[in-house]
Amino acid sequence: MIKPSHPELFQHLKNSIENKLEWGETANWSTADFEKLSDKIQEKTGVILSVSTLKRIFGRIDYQSKPALTTLNTLAQYLGYEDWRAFHNAYAQKEIPQAQVLSKSTFEPQVSAQKKYGPVFIIAISSVLVLVLVGLFGYRFVQKKKQLNSSTFRFSSKTMLTQGLPNSVVFDYDASAANENDSVFIAQSWDTSRKMQVDRNGKHHSAIYYYPGYFRAKLIIGNKIVREHDIQIKTDGWLGVVEAAWGKEPLYFKKDEIALPHEIAVTQELLKNYKIDLLPEAPPVRFYNQKNMTGVMTNNFSFETDIKTGTGGSGNSCQRVEVLLQSKNDIFIVPLVNTACIGDIALTAGGFYTDSKQDDLSGFGCDLSEWTKLKIVCKNQQIRFWINDKPVYATTIKNTPTEIVGLQYRFKGPGFIRNTRLSGPEMKDINF
Repeated sequence: MIKPSHPELFQHLKNSIENKLEWGETANWSTADFEKLSDKIQEKTGVILSVSTLKRIFGRIDYQSKPALTTLNTLAQYLGYEDWRAFHNAYAQKEIPQAQVLSKSTFEPQVSAQKKYGPVFIIAISSVLVLVLVGLFGYRFVQKKKQLNSSTFRFSSKTMLTQGLPNSVVFDYDASAANENDSVFIAQSWDTSRKMQVDRNGKHHSAIYYYPGYFRAKLIIGNKIVREHDIQIKTDGWLGVVEAAWGKEPLYFKKDEIALPHEIAVTQELLKNYKIDLLPEAPPVRFYNQKNMTGVMTNNFSFETDIKTGTGGSGNSCQRVEVLLQSKNDIFIVPLVNTACIGDIALTAGGFYTDSKQDDLSGFGCDLSEWTKLKIVCKNQQIRFWINDKPVYATTIKNTPTEIVGLQYRFKGPGFIRNTRLSGPEMKDINF
């Protein structure tokens, strides 16, 4: 029996999660991937495992201690087991030594058969075994010859609208080179668990994008990604929405409802006009601005914005806000929160991640009932953050530089933004 602490069992747990997600090896995951896994685990189990915990589990952060049993139970439950013990027992049953099985079920009958029937019986059995082995090796050889070659597949797309939401995308594909028994899928974005099965002999598949962004669509044969390409869903200026569950259409505000004389805003009055309750929990309000931008790279840029939340009675006492800078293959997520609530926030920046469980992020606490200025400056991958012109944090981003392509603001309930500017080292400001 393999002990629960055995490294093979722990590795099997991690491999099982990789296989379930189909995002590739965890060594290549970004911080955003670990955030998405944390969300999935919470959705399935009701337990929150922080990004830092998941990174320690998968070896992305050096940590010598063994994971807690509660963490192992949660990961096992995410895989569909009752708890860690059930996962361990299922693994142990598959790992019974083959020599033990053979000694009981193969060698003993052969000895008795030899006594009963003699050499002729042994020769016949040996011949059958040879034929079976030849068949197995032949099958493996044929299967190996049918390994997928990505160049034999085709995958492209076109958007129905130049900009604006919702927007439909028509995918054109050729998966005729797939093996007859292989399933064919199209994933609209990074999240391959939300892939859609399509006809292996088909040519077209359409999908709706309810939110803007920069996505990497994938053509998947069986469990292998054979082709992928990028899709940008752009907004027509600022877009304001109340977020809905995945796959459901959100509430889109009209442009003239959120474009006030000196700010972009979803007010308490506007939410009431749409009969959206602020209590007991404020609705998730989002602002997006996604457009063609070139030359502003994640390793050298400057960004400024003013932010304010609604006041009183909105079901958002912590005044939580997140400001996101979206690039072609990366993301920055900056938290702002009432000073009393800084004990539960996280900062993500170009491959760097930290949270208030392990770091002092108190500088991101502020009174968001008043206009609050956020400033970010990154030079040669050294990034600094200011709140109301006060420096609050500095670090080094790790990921390969990519172009910034969009902005997103996440509020709970009413939200206001103004004076938003982005620039690169040799560019004039891009005003939003």
